[in-house]
Amino acid sequence: MEYKAYVYLKPEANLIINKMPIWFRELDFDGDTNEGHLILQSQDEYDEIWGSNAKLDISWEKKERTSLFYAKEVQKSIDTYNAIGLVVTKKENDWLLSHEFSRWFGQRTKMLRKRFYKEKSIHAVFYCDKTERMINLHCAVIEKYYENYKPYIIAAFNSVVCHPI
Repeated sequence: MEYKAYVYLKPEANLIINKMPIWFRELDFDGDTNEGHLILQSQDEYDEIWGSNAKLDISWEKKERTSLFYAKEVQKSIDTYNAIGLVVTKKENDWLLSHEFSRWFGQRTKMLRKRFYKEKSIHAVFYCDKTERMINLHCAVIEKYYENYKPYIIAAFNSVVCHPI
């Protein structure tokens, strides 16, 4: 039997991802349970300029429920990535445990050191009522390998547990 995922635990962030693809390893972590970010990247490198095939960023921040407009936060995430040239191609709404969960897909062409790279992205946003945190998950994958990574990234996003303790 071949394993394609593992359980990623980050007690400092009060976060668990039950189906993290085996290709991803932690690169950087900064913050605590209230606010912070976590960067993971795949072990495979596309080339010396682009770096790893896929990069996964997770960020969270404390927000009071009374001052939160969920739809506005989702649109804010879309606008932020639109500002850097990412075009949203599809948007979906779903449920993650008891949380409203919005996921959108996008693509862009990025220039690094006189080379053009096509990148595709998956972004997810949800608010945890119990911990009062807004959590953003963003994964950027080089277009050539996107279809290979896509089902595993979606499974990882759908397996996030934001208040295990």
